[in-house]
Amino acid sequence: MRPDYKEALRLNNSRLVLRAIAEEGGIARFSTISKKTGLKGSVLRYHLKRLEDLGVIEMEVKGVYRLRYKCPLCFIFESNVPYAYLGLLGRKEGRRESETEVAMSLLRKEGIKPILNYVFTSIEALNEWRDIKVPVQWILCKNDEIIDIDLMKSKVRPQLEALLRDYVVIVDCTSATKPATIAFYDLAQEYLTPLIYIYEERRKLIWLISRERIKRELELS
Repeated sequence: MRPDYKEALRLNNSRLVLRAIAEEGGIARFSTISKKTGLKGSVLRYHLKRLEDLGVIEMEVKGVYRLRYKCPLCFIFESNVPYAYLGLLGRKEGRRESETEVAMSLLRKEGIKPILNYVFTSIEALNEWRDIKVPVQWILCKNDEIIDIDLMKSKVRPQLEALLRDYVVIVDCTSATKPATIAFYDLAQEYLTPLIYIYEERRKLIWLISRERIKRELELS
């Protein structure tokens, strides 16, 4: 079951609980949540159980609760949680600088410095970009995967979910094939992760799914 953020945030007290956990980096003790929210005893337990049932939080150990995924809540509440980058890389086709390097440069200008970079690519593209200058964890895609939206989503989803447990994930749908781009876009919308697109020629970063847009979708703005 995917988290139902909109329903979770519908009640003010549940919203206070989620904000409290997010502000603690996505994990907090019962006593800390109570202190930050002013909710006590059975009232707080009710909202924690409600949020568990909606798939938004889970009990780490007794008395300690964590967000199931740190994004989008740690992103919209601007918590001190590290960033990870999840992108695509296409063939070189005369480019001097990879889309990944351009994206990293532009994100740094916005104060975002991912500590992990995961990039889905083909073996052909990887062979052409052996000299890439940023540290990257490569995930290779077969040709039939990178041209099929559903296959690509099936390949990307487990990695995205794993990263979301501990990081705010910036998804970049700039490169590779159109089906791969659509797959990344669909997953970012499904999990409400920030999504970027890079105009390489103009070295311009566009937020397709921004903090403000996520807030609007969750009726927080």
